[in-house]
Amino acid sequence: MRKLYEQDIREILYGATLLGAGGGGSLSQGLGMLDHLVETGETLELDLLEIDEIGDNEYAAMVAGLGSPVAMLDPDMPMFGPDAVYAFRAFQKAFLAEGKECKYLYSGEMGGFNTFVPMLVAILSDKDPAKRIKFLDVDSNGRAVPELNTTLCVYYGHPPKPMGLGSLNGDEVAVYPITDHSGEQIARSLCMLYNMRIGFATWGMNKAEMKEALDLGCVTKAQKIGRAILAAKAGGADVMDELKKAVEIREFCRGTIEELEVKAEGGFDFGTTVVRGEDGHRYYIDFKNENLILRDESGTTRLTAPEGIGLLDLETLTPLTNADTKVGMKLLVTMTPAHPNWWDEDHKAYECWLPELERVGMKGAQVRY
Repeated sequence: MRKLYEQDIREILYGATLLGAGGGGSLSQGLGMLDHLVETGETLELDLLEIDEIGDNEYAAMVAGLGSPVAMLDPDMPMFGPDAVYAFRAFQKAFLAEGKECKYLYSGEMGGFNTFVPMLVAILSDKDPAKRIKFLDVDSNGRAVPELNTTLCVYYGHPPKPMGLGSLNGDEVAVYPITDHSGEQIARSLCMLYNMRIGFATWGMNKAEMKEALDLGCVTKAQKIGRAILAAKAGGADVMDELKKAVEIREFCRGTIEELEVKAEGGFDFGTTVVRGEDGHRYYIDFKNENLILRDESGTTRLTAPEGIGLLDLETLTPLTNADTKVGMKLLVTMTPAHPNWWDEDHKAYECWLPELERVGMKGAQVRY
């Protein structure tokens, strides 16, 4: 077990945003919520546990936020946070009815927002840091994902049942979806009911289940990435030199965003980011919230989800989501390997990405790191 303080959390959020591969919530969202905690006098301290530090029959749950980034950051609304606390409470009650007590939290995806949500819930769980619920060094997917059906949990036999949902005003809703698809529809419908923001918690799993299915150590990995980015920012070093010291990562290209094609459909942002590389060639990143396909100007696919296609603003050394990009930005495009569980042939979790990839125009097979 180790303690996480304010600087640790900032480093984690920088790294999680890059691992989010264009999704998972903007870094500005997570840092905004963190700054709000500082302003309101909360003690920024929580415990991060490795998976082997919990008992065999102890359970953890994923908690996250769902909704519009605009709604999450609406200055006329209270800061997101209580929504997730009420969602976790709803889940705990539903889980207890099954004879299981949920004692720990883990993140549902990598991203500047959703990696922070379980940490936020832990901090808000008690004024006394020693009594706070503990956070596990575990992530559901090792990247951001667009829907509940594009998750390792589902392909390893863990449907989102029960699911706890929570609103800002304190409503707690427990539902029992029979499939990931129905869970997605229920959560998004309630999100619209509550002004496009809601907390949700699900996937109660014990040690053995998490070890089999999830990305262990991913929070620490995110912190290593964030620390490397911030070291480059502070010392003027090349950011890729620092990143390569920390994790397995490749540079795909550096260039300028020449064009952005974006359309909103069904609650998602679909589009293509066109990058004019420093080598004079154009590169194309097709996305549905998250980056899904990386192509060159000949039409050759160079990388696809579930592998990670990351974006970093070279002028500010800020990792970006597709909600942050603007024409004229100077980018570093990175490539990171997906967790091996995505490619396990017994479970074939990688297949869940095929409908998403085909929808944004993939021709041919998935391309690995």
